[in-house]
Amino acid sequence: MKKLENCEYPQAAENPAAGDDKEEVLVIGHCLLNPLTRVKGVKPARPIDTQGANVIQLPCPEAMFFGMRRREITKDQLDHPAYRRFCREIFTHIADLLEGLSARGVKIKILGVPKSPSCGVEITSVGGEPGKVKEFHHRHEPGPGVFMEEIIKELRKRNVKFEIEDAGK
Repeated sequence: MKKLENCEYPQAAENPAAGDDKEEVLVIGHCLLNPLTRVKGVKPARPIDTQGANVIQLPCPEAMFFGMRRREITKDQLDHPAYRRFCREIFTHIADLLEGLSARGVKIKILGVPKSPSCGVEITSVGGEPGKVKEFHHRHEPGPGVFMEEIIKELRKRNVKFEIEDAGK
């Protein structure tokens, strides 16, 4: 590996909204910015234009917990104490940051991933028979996925005001 010498890094521009009472941060489901983490064969989520926005990208709990060679899964299969605990753990530091931003008056807007069993907000994937099956059957129902449920609980526990919806509305 070649050593990089005399590298210059551009200074980040000052936030023009700093001090403005309209400051907002978008908290975005991981695969909305990085579709490579989606389950193989699943259609990428609709891209989101984040240019000029303050963005926090959530980690992908499924990729982190199960790895990249995982299969399609539903909320019913993820609804387990170990997975919920994992979701809470990976969100804790982000919750600390959001709590601090909220205390400064920053508007928090969370964008989930429609139909995701972890990151769906308004609709999530449920079902999935246990055991060996030839075809994977599931359906979509209203309501949040496991990771979003844990995020909502944590932010409410901390009295953080936030808006939350699925992306692409």
